Amino acid sequence: MWDSNADFWDEKMGLEGNRFHNELIAPYTLDYLSISAGDRMLDIGCGNGIFARKMAAKGAEVIAFDFSPQNIENARSYPAENIDYQVLDATDKAALLNLGKGSFEGAVSNMVIMDIPVIQPMFEATYELLKPGGAFVFSSMHPCFNLSSHVELKEIKDVNGRLHEESFVKVSEYIKDSRTTGEAILNQPVPQYYFHRPIQKIFQIAFEAGFVLDGFKEPVFTSKKEKFFREIPLLIICRMRKMK
Repeated sequence: MWDSNADFWDEKMGLEGNRFHNELIAPYTLDYLSISAGDRMLDIGCGNGIFARKMAAKGAEVIAFDFSPQNIENARSYPAENIDYQVLDATDKAALLNLGKGSFEGAVSNMVIMDIPVIQPMFEATYELLKPGGAFVFSSMHPCFNLSSHVELKEIKDVNGRLHEESFVKVSEYIKDSRTTGEAILNQPVPQYYFHRPIQKIFQIAFEAGFVLDGFKEPVFTSKKEKFFREIPLLIICRMRKMK
């Protein structure tokens, strides 16, 4: 399914990315990573390489990998320096450790953890791949407001003689893990898997791998046109730190 969707996603993201990436993900993630020239960075689930290129533009040496060979082929089609693209499985701890224990200043995984069935190997391997003090920044659809059971609703009511539109989310399940299929982008060729985990489980897995949490954001759109997503965050961005 990832190869089937790769060209469609690449067309939608292109060289510069879409509004979702550029307003809600990239600025906060770059800030959390605090990249310096010469830093060795790891991009887990890099897609068409859009964020890997942003890191390379800041002078980082980047290893970027994805499970989809087609995603990697598309990533390599864009001009970039200091990026080594590879096809790897984020659930294969041994393969990830071959990238070099203790050799990365930072790692990133944008909108990936909700797409893979097990995340323990990735967190454990990333902890070992980072240097002491290194940061692992990951983003994911918000487990509280974007899961298989949620319904987005709008209600129009009369308030002091004026019609007022109110948007809200109805959630009937949250704690238990679940797997569903859906679309990341409207009308993509085939649905993809989504693996829901409550925030406490994601953090527990990260903590058990050795990380501490030292950054957490719930970005929202700021445009007045976004009545719904100015108050309901679409995603979370977390910074995990390897302290020693």
